[in-house]
Parts: sequence; structure tokens; C-alpha cells
Amino acid sequence: MNILVIGGNGFIGSHLVDKLLVKGHTVRVFDIIYEKYRKPLRKVDYRVSSLENKEELAESLLGIELVFHLASSTVPSTSNLDPKSDIRNNLLTTVELLEIISRQKIKRFVYFSSGGAVYGNPIANPINEEHPLNPISSYGIIKAAVEKYIYLFNRTHDFHPLVLRPSNPFGPRQGHFLAQGFISTALRKIKLKESINIYGNGTSTKDYIYIDDLIEATYLLGMSKAVGSYNVGSGTCVSLNDLLEIMSNITGIVPQVNYLRKQDYDVDHFTLDITKATKYIRWEPITSLENGIKKLWDWINKNE
Repeated sequence: MNILVIGGNGFIGSHLVDKLLVKGHTVRVFDIIYEKYRKPLRKVDYRVSSLENKEELAESLLGIELVFHLASSTVPSTSNLDPKSDIRNNLLTTVELLEIISRQKIKRFVYFSSGGAVYGNPIANPINEEHPLNPISSYGIIKAAVEKYIYLFNRTHDFHPLVLRPSNPFGPRQGHFLAQGFISTALRKIKLKESINIYGNGTSTKDYIYIDDLIEATYLLGMSKAVGSYNVGSGTCVSLNDLLEIMSNITGIVPQVNYLRKQDYDVDHFTLDITKATKYIRWEPITSLENGIKKLWDWINKNE
């Protein structure tokens, strides 16, 4: 199958590309930069450009049968700083992408939404796909709005969309972000003997999924006939304080921690109900939190 991965040079996208290549698909990547941790792969057709360049985007879609859209220019914390930019760079560009896909009669489209940001502070845990969407950040609002536009195009075009709502992924090749990717950032700070900032008292709980498990579910759902929204997570939660204890046990280093004022954009507690996905594709995550953190720690020590 001819597949385009938008955002295929990022953390999640690069692992998805690996999976698609192993499965024998023809892969094209559309992204604004090349991968940070690897040289370009010989079997991948790279198109380095911006989603705002509609001509190059349309050209990259020629001959494509399936599109995975993972690109985003913001994270929850940065999105609130400039909501208008968030709208221009993430909502408008995705609507334009949907228009091009419809004109080129591409039937299958998979969008990476968010398993935490679109729901906001949950009214019940674990959160299933029927939970109301009450985002508390511009990032979550845009993700939810894109979902609505996807279903609008589904009603007006011959189109088979799949929306994935992943929890917090972690694993090798995840960048060091001050505002996203807590496990990856914390491990790097432990390695460098730097202090770790926690916003709040560390008791907030979240759902974390190892990258291999996320990619397996993404591939199975993407290749299936599934349409609509699917949560993809571990189905469990862990507090930040407990995460730090696990990291300390694995690294043998007691991290230095700064507890700071809680951020308004941060969802306090969430666990994803992954029953819908596990039943449909007969999948379940197989990497424990401890094993995933150990794998990431080993990778950091070998590659950075």
C-alpha cells in the first residue's frame, strides 16, 4: 500500500515509518525537518516542506492510498500563548489537507488527536470514547475541532476516517521537551544531574504507553476498517511521584525535584478506557511501565 505519514520524522511518526517498512508498504514522509536522531532512510520518499505549502502537500498526496496525520506545531503549554497561531498552523492547515484529500479521492485518513487534552478534566475515570470533550487548553480545543471537521468531511465525501486518541507515549528517539514528554525529560535530567520541575504536588496521575505498544495499535487500527474514535493507552495510571521512584530504582540515582505551582492547562488525572480498541483489533499493551522506562534509559545512555 502507498502510505503518506505527515509528521513522519518526529518521535511517533518515525516509529510508525519503521513499522510500515517492516510490513512491506511504500512509505512517503511529509515533514518540515528530517529526523533528529537518524539519517534519512533509503526506502523512504521524503518531502520536506510545510503544511502551509498547499502545492507541495497536494503533490505529496499523489498516488497515496492511506494518510497518517501526526503533525502538530504546539503542545498544551505553548498553545495557550498564541491561540490564533494555533488555529492557523494546526486547524486551518488540517482543514485544507482534508479538502485536498477529498479532491484526490483518498479514502483512508488516520488522525492523531489526544487522549488527554480533548477530554479535559474527566468526570469519570477511566475515560471512554463517549466522554464529553471539554478541553482546557488551546491544543485540546484545536484537536477536538479537527475531529469535528473530519466527521463533517465523512458526511459529505466518500471518506473513511479514523481518529486515534493516544495517552502519553514514551520511548527511544523522544526529544527533550520542557513542556511535554515527562518521562523522557526527567530521565535526561537525571543523567545530567539536573533538577526536575513538577507542577503541583506530584500526586496527579496519568496514563503512559510505551511507543512500541502505541505503534502496534496504530498499525492494526489503521489497516483495519475501523472508523470513528479510539483511545490508545495503557489502561492504567501512575502519579508523577511514583514515576520518579521507579526512575530512581532503575537509574540508581535519586532525582532532585522542584515542586512548582500547578499549571492551568494541565489535566489532573486521567486513565484511558481502551476496551474499544482491545476488542476490535485483539490488541493490548505488553510493555510494563518499568520495562519501558528501562529501555528508554538504556537508549539515552547509548545515544546521547
